[in-house]
Amino acid sequence: MKVVGQGLPRVEILEKVTGESVFGADVRLAAPILIGKILGSPHAHARIKSIDARKAERLPGVKAVVTAQDLPPVKYGRFVRDEEYFAHKKVRLVGDKIAAVAAIDEETAEEAIKLIKVEYEVLPHFTDGVEAMREGAALIHEEYDQYQALSMVEGRKGNICYHKQTVQGDTNRGFQEAERIFEHSFYAPMVHQTYIEPHAVLARVDASGKATVWVPTQAQFFIRASIAEIFQLPLIKVRVIPTEIGGGFGGKMLPTIEPAAVALARKSGMAVQIVMSRAEDFQVANPRTPCHLRYKTGVKLDGTIMAREVELVFGTGAYCGNGLVICQRAEMLASGPYRIPNVKIDLFCAYTNHANCGPYRAPSGPQISFASESQIDIIARELNLDPVEMRLKNAIEEGDTTPACGGPLKSVHAKETLLKAAEAAGWKERRREKNRGRGIALGYWLVGGMASSAGVKLNEDGTATVMTGVIDLSGTVTSLGQIVAEVLGVELDDVHVRTADSDFAPHSTISAGSQALRSMGSATKWAAEEVKKQIMEVAADKLEAEVSDLVVEGKRVYVKGSPERGLSLGQVGQLSLTHKRGPIVSIQSVSIFPNQPAISAHVTDVEVNPETGAVKVLRYVAAQDVGTAINPLSVMGQVQGAVIQGLGQALTEECIFQNGRMINPTFLDYKIFSSLDAPRVEVHLVEHAAEDGPFGAKGIGEPSIIPVPAAVANAVYDAVGVRISDLPLTAEKILMAIQEKNKSG
Repeated sequence: MKVVGQGLPRVEILEKVTGESVFGADVRLAAPILIGKILGSPHAHARIKSIDARKAERLPGVKAVVTAQDLPPVKYGRFVRDEEYFAHKKVRLVGDKIAAVAAIDEETAEEAIKLIKVEYEVLPHFTDGVEAMREGAALIHEEYDQYQALSMVEGRKGNICYHKQTVQGDTNRGFQEAERIFEHSFYAPMVHQTYIEPHAVLARVDASGKATVWVPTQAQFFIRASIAEIFQLPLIKVRVIPTEIGGGFGGKMLPTIEPAAVALARKSGMAVQIVMSRAEDFQVANPRTPCHLRYKTGVKLDGTIMAREVELVFGTGAYCGNGLVICQRAEMLASGPYRIPNVKIDLFCAYTNHANCGPYRAPSGPQISFASESQIDIIARELNLDPVEMRLKNAIEEGDTTPACGGPLKSVHAKETLLKAAEAAGWKERRREKNRGRGIALGYWLVGGMASSAGVKLNEDGTATVMTGVIDLSGTVTSLGQIVAEVLGVELDDVHVRTADSDFAPHSTISAGSQALRSMGSATKWAAEEVKKQIMEVAADKLEAEVSDLVVEGKRVYVKGSPERGLSLGQVGQLSLTHKRGPIVSIQSVSIFPNQPAISAHVTDVEVNPETGAVKVLRYVAAQDVGTAINPLSVMGQVQGAVIQGLGQALTEECIFQNGRMINPTFLDYKIFSSLDAPRVEVHLVEHAAEDGPFGAKGIGEPSIIPVPAAVANAVYDAVGVRISDLPLTAEKILMAIQEKNKSG
């Protein structure tokens, strides 16, 4: 291959580094724009006794005030219809939306918000899923039984909005056959995606009632559908124009401030812009779901895993939202990337009084891997086995099945990926040093695919244009261009990929779940192949040759064995305008893909200061099964970025709540890893073309974050002999554990 497989720079990079790219808060119109602000609840759980917005409405400079009375009385939700956009009877989290105002400037809007008077009756609140599930706990949704829900939503009781049990084999028999049984509990707190650009939106409603929304989103068609549902509009009355996006990581898919901007624009008759503050984004956006995890594993003395029982409790937040997406993924990943004959998974999703949690890079993956891979290390040490060898003994293989996904699994390269990481890190050659440790973890993600469409057309000068609605988060546009260039035999510079808005783009998948390239890349490849076929048909008539005798490469089409008998692609493009078949263009669609495992194996070296508990990451090695790397430069960047993000979750990040309010909602108090903290991340790719993906590509972004917290936790134990079972692994926790260990001798 000449273009696919090359590490080419991203095509849009110049626009970004020169400041030409337009992000959400950058959008400007010729007409004046109002500034919108949202009034959120100060209480985590309370009944609303009254709302009085009259003073705000009379404030000079205020053009619109909206409450629940200004929207249709609609409950919405992807799995459970449990949410109304503006609360009017009850609030269920600090920041729950009650009203919004639009004014001529920010100061006036903020003053108007303060003038809205709301009377509350405060109720007990829960920010922990286990607490919310306790018998007799105050109900967060008293009318839950009356909500419409999809048939897959099962096990509803009290504050439990979803409970599912998955069984493979017989765990009782498996534990009887085991020679040792291990049981441990772990906890992973809520963490935020920490994208640099907070949520922002600009909305305008024209005289016909059509809403146009400019927004940085990962899912323009999902946002369109959500707005249409909330306002009871046909889809043709909502146009979503995606701007450049300053990071998403799963956090920019659900509707947040977009409906408020539309409501204000409709009522005021003017365009309205809302930009969240960093504190607002931390408090009410869609962070990673906190989770309690209990793992019980039975093994033979040689390390063979005989049975595993897993209990997971997710605190999903005030509304179900995408909670079941997290649960579905957790069910797939819970038993780990291992061949285990007997598995039982008990999965609970509970309402809690905090932000409505949602997808964050590998939803549920890092939490599950932290528990599963920490326990695998514990077991290996107890049995005096090498952690690598124990993982190799049990790792999934081609044709295996899993409890949630069934099988047979295809394109499985777990053992090769694990060995590559261990070899690159020098697993067996290292020299022991005081307070220094090495940890390893194996992770996997099941890469699926979603319905997608893409169009490709040949222009009259021989260049090609790709029409898509997929959002470019991590070089997707460049990779799509490479796919088309490879198929058509041209250079990447000859291909222009355009992300159109929801009115003009063919339906596109979301940019999430490591499936965007697999889904959209497949649709794009099929469209390019159809364009190639049309090129050959037009050329065959002109050259008086059979289509089967033609070759398309080097920006030309020619007769096989006779390169002089040919045409440039530009000539073919011109001929098509008068050819019987017409201009050369194709739109192709793909459906849902079967899940396919993408494996990651990480090894890290750390140093722990025994006087402070502080951890310094000295080295990080990441190996990943990527199928075919369409753009190795982009792939390595994805892996490195995911590792740095995972190190933050491992060592420093946690959303801390007091009375339902996040008390560390700024980057001063919420510590993320920066370039100053980051080690050098060595990336090693395992490449075997996978089935179904374009040119054999697999997903990249999710698998590479999954093993990070576990690898670090295992390294910390190796360094100083203390096991931390709740994230993050802060210096304080480690120091306390060291002191406790020293006391007990």
